[in-house]
This record gives sequence, C-alpha cells and structure tokens, in this order.
Amino acid sequence: METHKIVIIGAGFGGLRTALELAKRKVRLKAFEITLIDPRPEHLYTPLLYEVSSGDLELSSDACVGELQSGACVQIDAVRNIIKKKNIRFVQATVATVDAAEQTLVLSSGETIPYDDLVVAVGVESATYGIAGADEFALPMKTLKDAFAIRERMFEFIRSYKDGKEKRLSILVVGGGASGTEFASETANFFHRMVDEETLLRQDYDISLVEAGPDILSMFPAPVRRCARERLHALGINVLAATKLKSLEANAVTLERGDGTTVRHEADVIVWTAGVKSLDVVKTWGFPVDDRGYVKVTPNFLVEGTKNVYALGDCAAFTHPKTKRRVPALAQAAVKEAAIVAENIARTLERKLPMSWTPPDRWVTVVPMGGAYAIADFGWFHLTGVLGYLIRKVADLQYFLSILPVGEAWKLWSSGAKVYRKND
Repeated sequence: METHKIVIIGAGFGGLRTALELAKRKVRLKAFEITLIDPRPEHLYTPLLYEVSSGDLELSSDACVGELQSGACVQIDAVRNIIKKKNIRFVQATVATVDAAEQTLVLSSGETIPYDDLVVAVGVESATYGIAGADEFALPMKTLKDAFAIRERMFEFIRSYKDGKEKRLSILVVGGGASGTEFASETANFFHRMVDEETLLRQDYDISLVEAGPDILSMFPAPVRRCARERLHALGINVLAATKLKSLEANAVTLERGDGTTVRHEADVIVWTAGVKSLDVVKTWGFPVDDRGYVKVTPNFLVEGTKNVYALGDCAAFTHPKTKRRVPALAQAAVKEAAIVAENIARTLERKLPMSWTPPDRWVTVVPMGGAYAIADFGWFHLTGVLGYLIRKVADLQYFLSILPVGEAWKLWSSGAKVYRKND
C-alpha cells in the first residue's frame, strides 16, 4: 500500500496537536507518514512566556536560562523518540515556497518535500502597525528569544541600580490584552518583593500599561475587567486606557490621550504586546487570504479552493457562524481545531463527509495577575485570587498531559512550577 504523506507546517499548539491527533487514528489512516516542520527546535507553551521574561530577574539569563526555559518549552529533541513511535518525523527548517498544483513544498535549504495532505499551522507574528520607532525601540514578546531579551534588559537595570549607576527605571507595556496585563502584573509583583526586601525603593520605578481601546482585556466581560483594573491599581501599575501610541524613541514615547492631547512619556524598557499579524511568507504561498492576510478556510478547515490543504490556529481566518468574529487566539481553541482537522483527513481517506466545527460562544480563560493571583473567567461567573491561580496551574498541567507521557508531563510542569513560584 502506498504511504499517505501528511505534512504539517508549524509545531505550535495547532500543528503539534494535529500530528498527535492523526497518530491516534493510525488504524484508520493505515499506511501513513507525518512530517512536522518548524524553524525552532522547541514547542513553546506561550501562556507561560510572561514567566520567562519576568522570572528570577536578580540573576543573569546565563545563570538561569535552563531553569526558566525548562518550564515553558518542550524540546522537540526530547520527545523525538516519542513522536517517532507515532510515525511522526520532525524537520527543523523554514518553508520557502508551496506548490499546491504539484503538491510539494520547498525548504529554505532547497530540499523538496511532497505531500498528499498539507496542514498550515504557522501562527502569527508581532504587529507594530507602522508606528514610528516601534520596530527599532520596542521589545516584542512573542518568542522565547523575545522573552529573554526583555528579561536581560530589566536585569541590566537591577544590576546597575545595585551598583549605584542607575537611579530609576520606567517600564511601559504597550497593549492591554492578556499578554500585556500578565507581564505588567508579574513584573510589578517582582519589584514589590524587592521593595519588601529593601533592595529597591518604591519611588525608583514605575510601570505603565497603555491600551488604545477604552479598556483593558476587551475580550473579557465587564466584571473581569473591573477586577483586573483593581488588581493593577493595587500593584501600583498606571493604566492608560483610550491612549494611542504615536511614536517611540530610545528612552521615551509620545502618547495621544482620548481628548486628542499628546504627552511625552519616559520609558527605559518598552514591551510590545499590542497585536499580531499574519506571517508575510504565507501570502506568497498562493492560498486565498482575507484583507488582513489570514488564510481563508471553510467550516471544516479546508483552505478555500483546495481539497487537501488545511489551515488552523491563529493563521486561519475561521469565523464563528453566529458572531462572525474570528475565533480568539487561544491554545485551547487550536487544540480543538486540531482534532477536527485530523478527523477530516481520516474521513477523506475513508470517503466520508467531513466534520464542521462550531466554536463555543464563551471560553474558559485564566489571566494570571502577579504572584499567586489570577482571574478565572467561566462566562457565567469568575474566580479570583489563589483559586484562580490554582485553576491556571491545573490547566497548564492538563495541556502538558495532552502532548506528553504522564511522567514527562509531570516533570515539565513541576520544574516550571518550582522555578516560577519564586516570584509568586
């Protein structure tokens, strides 16, 4: 029997999970081979990225890089034997071109890989919207490398402050979504601990959170937003809602308030969590995209106009049939989409009709807000404080259990919990 070749571009939440879901269906797929392609050697659990960028700031990255990384990353090499048993081959590479007519893709190295089914799960990248100076002076927080760059910049201040070379630090976080709120809260919590330990004076730092919209956490209900604002206020974070970023300099930004007035705001560290965009390379692959560059898909995740190419996760323009809004960029959404994609590939081989997906109207989400405190939103009610924090820890463990054997998942989760708890 001829081997059915399935190629997945991207080893993030959607891509890795699709590969594992396909492996579960090995009896139905019969003779098959899965090739998982990603330019990075690790599977990054992005909900913990803020922990990497703000954890153990008193130590240099060189001293604790392994610890910080170990709790948020699954090294593909570490699970290579596991995925090999599931007929999954990992290739660390960048995809340069895709030829849908020939059913092949070409890597940046020049290697050509054929496919019978293709799954596009490449995610997104940070968007700076053409704001002057943003690409040059802002520090994005999207990848592991980004997180360590932010962390190293703040570590430099702490070291210089202790040596008497720096007098004050001003941190500006751009974007009042979950990522920006989490990072600002965790950083503020760390500085509070330094104040309690009398190694830092409260007047020697400030943290501001800038949001262009009328309020932070716009995707959350009003009670959650209110709790979040109260928590940020308690942590001493200056929330600047309805404030647009006009331009950036090396150590300052220009802001436009809701009334149209502008003000110059000093900022030694500018962390960018304001938005994302489709990867530019996706637009060159010849697939239909919407006006924002996201790949157009049907309700069963087939790329429009194709019969064997699927797209899911943040790179896909999948809209809710009722609200007509894009599915939120959540790990749990990508995991659910992956199961549908894998099932539809199996059904196509069995000559069965594909499944469509209707996303839930509400998602259970948790926003950590510094220390052992989080807000867990269940839609009809929410929990705050330690209970929310514990729910988040359980959710992290559940995800690791979904992609790793029990022992490996527990080791990854517990090592991360041990390291990140230092700042809690």
